[in-house]
Amino acid sequence: MDIIFYNPLSKNGDSNNSISKLLKVLGKNETEVAIHSILEVDDIEAFLKTIDKEDKLIFVGGDGTMHRLANKIYGLTIPNRMFIFGAGTGNDFIRSLKSKEKLIEITGVFDKLPYTIIDGKKERFINGTGIGIDGLICYKVNTSTEAKNSWNYFKNTLRAFKESKKIKEAKINIDGKDIIQKKVWLCATMNSQYLGGGMKLAPKARRTDKDLYLVVIKRVPKWLLVLILPSVYIGLHKLLLGLVKIFKVTESVKIEFSGDNYLQMDGEVEFPVSKIEVYTWED
Repeated sequence: MDIIFYNPLSKNGDSNNSISKLLKVLGKNETEVAIHSILEVDDIEAFLKTIDKEDKLIFVGGDGTMHRLANKIYGLTIPNRMFIFGAGTGNDFIRSLKSKEKLIEITGVFDKLPYTIIDGKKERFINGTGIGIDGLICYKVNTSTEAKNSWNYFKNTLRAFKESKKIKEAKINIDGKDIIQKKVWLCATMNSQYLGGGMKLAPKARRTDKDLYLVVIKRVPKWLLVLILPSVYIGLHKLLLGLVKIFKVTESVKIEFSGDNYLQMDGEVEFPVSKIEVYTWED
């Protein structure tokens, strides 16, 4: 049996269309199908005990769906094969898997994940987490009434920079070493390359590696933003040495901003946040 989990909030709420497309793909196999909303399954461990080991688990959604799933199943032993069918807006998780298949296997992908600690709360993430203007951008995208796509991310990035009047100082500790970064727009800790619907923010990051990459963007005049943004999509912003700093993180990074900020984690937003701790996965 193919057991489909969908997120009714994904893809602007157009989950029925996504499921219809998936069923056409699965129709070739003529397999029995069961469909569930992922929001209605509070205890996924108990649910898994009710199904056969041969059943395939298929998740329909994007980064937000995968973020919730990863935190629900982390540490569980799941004998079933797992797959994802893209139906999100940013789809940075799928983009990082480098697969051309419509139905992508993700069995074991969530076995080792980095995590954050915010106000004592521990949470796993799959793509990256950022504190600063990227959180504000995600907030604007999530609350936008326009179609949520790469163009929407680009427009809301411009709007966020235009509205922001004050950039801040960040106290950063990377693997025990303290540094101060002034006039910072964002500090994003990346587990994979992509953020914001295809921005190649951390070109060297790989989710199969334990190391993380901290990307700090600072001292960017607003007039220069239009020139810098296209470079982020292809990963050339790393050449802007005075404006972009990329640090390799082997164990942990702790960030404290001078004032409250928006925080995003795989596109999910929290506010207000001024401190965050990020750790690589446990061995």
